[in-house]
Order: sequence, then C-alpha cells, then structure tokens
Amino acid sequence: MRAAIAAGAKGLVIQALGWGNMNIPMFQAVKEAMGKGIPVAISTRVWTGRVLPNFGFEGGGKTLQQAGALFADNLSPQKARILLMLALQTTSNAQELQRMFDR
Repeated sequence: MRAAIAAGAKGLVIQALGWGNMNIPMFQAVKEAMGKGIPVAISTRVWTGRVLPNFGFEGGGKTLQQAGALFADNLSPQKARILLMLALQTTSNAQELQRMFDR
C-alpha cells in the first residue's frame, strides 16, 4: 500500500477477509492512506457474500467504517477497482463515492 501511495495512487481497493476484516498492520496502513486523502474501498476475497461493518475489533468492518473506508458491498475486488477508477473521475468525496458503491 505504501508503495502505491508513494507512486501516486488516487484510490485503493483492499481485498480483505470474510466480511471485510483485516489484521491490525493493514488497518493502520488503510488509516494512513485515508489520512492522506486517498479513498480506500474494502472488498472481500470470498467468492460470494459482501463486506459488512459487523465486527468492532481493530481491523474489523465496524472500525473500518468508522475510520472512513468505503464498502464495496458484494463487488469483487476487480469490479470494485473499476468502479472506483470511474467514480474518481467525478468526485473524491467519500459520501458520494459510497453512494456509488451502494447502488
């Protein structure tokens, strides 16, 4: 993630576990990216299902949502990347981006 940020990434999609959970070092990196104004969308590695803000532990979906991460709902990481690339052409506002993922 840090290399992508250093290379000028305008947004990131994270392929998280299960319902959108991750370990603490990755969570810290996500917060670092968002602190620099880079939107981060959370998707899942699971073939079917969606990311949800269920778990409140550090790196859980709930803490990611509270930190300002976008949730890609049931989109695969590949589809979430395409949507984020297209959405960033019109806005970088997190609420507007999340509305696009919620459609």
